[in-house]
Amino acid sequence: MRRRLLPLGLLLAAVAACSGAPVPGTASSAPRHVPPTVAVTPPPALPPRAPSPYDGNPGFERLFQRLAAIEAGHGGTVDILQLGDSHTAGGVFTSRLREALQERFGSAGPGYMPAGKPYIGSRRPDVAVTQEGKWQYFNSLSDTPPPGWGITGFVARSHARGAAIAVSPKDGLGFDIAGVTVVQQPGGGDLLVLIDDRVVKQVSTQGPAGAAQWITLPTAGQAQQLKLVAADARPVDIAGWSLDRARPGVVMDSAGVVGARITTMDRWNPDTVALELAKRRPDLVILAYGTNEGFDRGLDLAAYGERFQAALRRVNAGPVAVIVLGPLDGQAESPACKKVADKEAAFPCQDTPPPAAKCAWYTPPTLGKVRALQAQGARKGDYVFWDWAQLMPGACGMDRWVRQAVPLARPDHVHLTQEGYTLTANAFFAWLMDQYQGYIQPGATPPRPVVTAATDPGDGR
Repeated sequence: MRRRLLPLGLLLAAVAACSGAPVPGTASSAPRHVPPTVAVTPPPALPPRAPSPYDGNPGFERLFQRLAAIEAGHGGTVDILQLGDSHTAGGVFTSRLREALQERFGSAGPGYMPAGKPYIGSRRPDVAVTQEGKWQYFNSLSDTPPPGWGITGFVARSHARGAAIAVSPKDGLGFDIAGVTVVQQPGGGDLLVLIDDRVVKQVSTQGPAGAAQWITLPTAGQAQQLKLVAADARPVDIAGWSLDRARPGVVMDSAGVVGARITTMDRWNPDTVALELAKRRPDLVILAYGTNEGFDRGLDLAAYGERFQAALRRVNAGPVAVIVLGPLDGQAESPACKKVADKEAAFPCQDTPPPAAKCAWYTPPTLGKVRALQAQGARKGDYVFWDWAQLMPGACGMDRWVRQAVPLARPDHVHLTQEGYTLTANAFFAWLMDQYQGYIQPGATPPRPVVTAATDPGDGR
């Protein structure tokens, strides 16, 4: 599965064409996130089409066929899951991507997300989250675990009777099915589950440490709020919650942990992860890690490559399409800059580390090597690699985006501004739709390969 990324010009030119596509009409077909008693009828076969580079890849074939079924009016849903570091946790990239996908294919709900308010700056513009009473949030990057972390990377724990967290869609369309991942523990308390202020379930969380339980909560239709309340003073642990709709469309689950690496997933409970993946059944998994590894001078690249492949196997359960977003460009300050009094000064930027006495922004050498290792794995056929950094203007690209009249990157030379994340999400969406259209359109020219040019990890970027 050797694939190369489309040139930036084609990507950005396609944004306007793809972002304005009409929303398909809704149909009465049931989604995949439904109670076990509801049958799902497979869509009719699609018409013949031209050969595609994705032929023979069961994950991408299933993804594109399900998207085509929605557009053809046959119903169904497509679940997309993005996991990553602060670029995902910030929410702007994923929110714009979710919005673009749902504008074209319809919205099947907000999806699966961390429960409560797990960190400062956590935001989803499509949902409102409230919290009452005392809650503690455990971060899988650095905290001593409760042993039940799942794909959200967080666990919310109540510390008082009546402590409550609630979530509501902001678009007024409500939800038809809710899901909650409860993590058991010795001495765990009882949890009250409310839909629109009505108690629909009481759950005991007493049990073996780390054992996860998924609670499915069908509603009468277009419910507006899911609320979880600790029934007593004993602790209750929640790993995540979801809101889905019984209508055709796309649902995009997303969760990011600030500072995370791909190896942060090693701390997640494999049984909890397996349960969540089995319940959500993602059609596409997007992994966006590598920035924090790229700033680690002492990173063991051989070990990193092996652990990256292990993480991919962990999330690739069944015929799942997997796309890896290679890390953005970024710069670090040289040690000499710490002695500079004027922190607002525009330090020069160079693509290699400067001499010890020189103050400059520079691109960490490991960053390009991490990106190259990820691309190398794609060439072996394990997943598709999309080079996020290729959207940036060459060497010191992050620095150039910082200095633009309308900055696309923040002064820390690591993160993008809202405009930067929005632009790159539009480009990714345009690229993904180009691949999809080339796969399903009868007689279409197959899309160009989708992996960047081969790069030796020893050579950097």
